[in-house]
Amino acid sequence: MNAPVHLKTLSYDLGTEPESVKIVPISDLHIGSHFNEDLYFSIVEKILADPNMYVVINGDVIEMVTKNSIGDIYETLRPKEQKELAVRFLTPLAENGRILAYLDGNHEHRASKDSDEYVGDYICKMLGIPSVYDSDGIYLFLTVGFRAKTGRHTRLVYTAYMLHGWTGARRIGGKANALEDMSRGVVADIYIMSHTHQSLAFPDVRVVPDTQNRRLRYTSQKFAMAGSFLHWAGYAIRKGYNPTPHGAPTIKLNGRQKQVSVTID
Repeated sequence: MNAPVHLKTLSYDLGTEPESVKIVPISDLHIGSHFNEDLYFSIVEKILADPNMYVVINGDVIEMVTKNSIGDIYETLRPKEQKELAVRFLTPLAENGRILAYLDGNHEHRASKDSDEYVGDYICKMLGIPSVYDSDGIYLFLTVGFRAKTGRHTRLVYTAYMLHGWTGARRIGGKANALEDMSRGVVADIYIMSHTHQSLAFPDVRVVPDTQNRRLRYTSQKFAMAGSFLHWAGYAIRKGYNPTPHGAPTIKLNGRQKQVSVTID
């Protein structure tokens, strides 16, 4: 199949010195609704204090209720005010070079559907980082540290595939199924999904061919579902959704051997 792959790719060299690099997927802030601002800024402070910690923004940064959406248009800030707050809240991360990627979520896609406005594109341009944005999905190549191999230093390259997500599942098993489905069409070391407001992580192992040495080998994969910063209120209560923990997982990339771990606070 020779057709081009229309999936945005971004490549970063995160240095040879770190023993490890940490990636925090941040999503579902829903600025303009019941946003847990205190928790968000505590996580930002933690990220800025660690020179080897970065973020990927995975959608639903603002609430963006429109007259055609199911949310309550009267309980939120105006979309213009939400965008201004998003720029202000993300500026410390952008100014310190910590935002590696930025996706829109289904709430931002309301605007693109109704008025051809791409909210994430606007926010990233205001932050001075337009190249990290895509509206649909992003594939990352992350070069970290090195490992000693046959007398020479070999750089470690990790791959990550991120989508905002799509499932309407209410139970954790259904949410995990949607996250696992990301691996059906795209191969990566790490899969990142949001949308469900559920922090979740699990590993998997695949057998892959090593064609150069004509043998089979195991490869490990990690699946991470980002959490939420939205308080349990309003629409979530009316529709019978369960409360979910706030925050975001931390994905740790080892800088001396190919190893990924995911922690949830």
